[in-house]
Amino acid sequence: MTRDGFERLLLWYPPQWRARYGGELTALLEDTYVTANDVPRRQRLELARSGLAERARAAALVGRSQDPDVRLRGGSVLVLCGWAFYIVAVVMFVKVADRWSTQSSHVGHWVATGGFDVVAVASVVGCVVVLLAALLVLPSFVRFLQARAWRMSAHGRNGGDPFYGALFVFVGLMCFAAVGCATAAAVSVARKVELSRRVLRTLGAVAIGLVGMMGLALLSLVTWWASEAVHSPGFLAQGIGNGVPFNSSVAPPTLLASGLLMTVGLALGLAGLIRVVGSLGPADRSFA
Repeated sequence: MTRDGFERLLLWYPPQWRARYGGELTALLEDTYVTANDVPRRQRLELARSGLAERARAAALVGRSQDPDVRLRGGSVLVLCGWAFYIVAVVMFVKVADRWSTQSSHVGHWVATGGFDVVAVASVVGCVVVLLAALLVLPSFVRFLQARAWRMSAHGRNGGDPFYGALFVFVGLMCFAAVGCATAAAVSVARKVELSRRVLRTLGAVAIGLVGMMGLALLSLVTWWASEAVHSPGFLAQGIGNGVPFNSSVAPPTLLASGLLMTVGLALGLAGLIRVVGSLGPADRSFA
């Protein structure tokens, strides 16, 4: 295999890193292995891990940059990544809770209703916040598009009953992939678009508000879940996706996955929040 085979192993790394260090690492691999096929799996995994870490540093998602604007941008992007997990989680939750208000009636119904309504309101407000952030970035994005060509991508949705449940899992994975593609594209664009300090501070404030909505929604989902598990376990047992891969009237797999994804999203959001707040000076914090 030619040198191109070794260079393909370095595609995990960002372009700037490859332009600066790729030649040296490729030469080292050529000296160590006869062909790229001879590179052991453990070494390939280490290259992937290291490359993804470099991409995260290049996007200012991790690491300690001296430039507060870079940390502010990276923190806001990290919150956006958390929001991507949150969106998938909410879609799954809404599907699980489909028609629950008519099929589940009990003395504590008002608690579940309140939790469900707060999740819905927080999701709508969060979407509006993300849309406003997108509109803020739009002029800079248009200038970026005019300067160089750019392409993006996306996919799917839905599920239930043996075959229907399997379809739900499959399409759910496609939906997750679509959100992942869109988020990856947004992260890549966010790194390249030129933004003013004022726009960055506004995006930081938007990110803080978005994390608040995510936390409120997760708390409300847990409230709804607890109420239904106590007062109406039969409804949860009949929920979509139950039985894939196990049955439960307390923690059905789809609802469990939704809660887990929302928790991961909130964890990413909080990590971004720490970076955003840490990059703001006293005057900026009062602005936010």
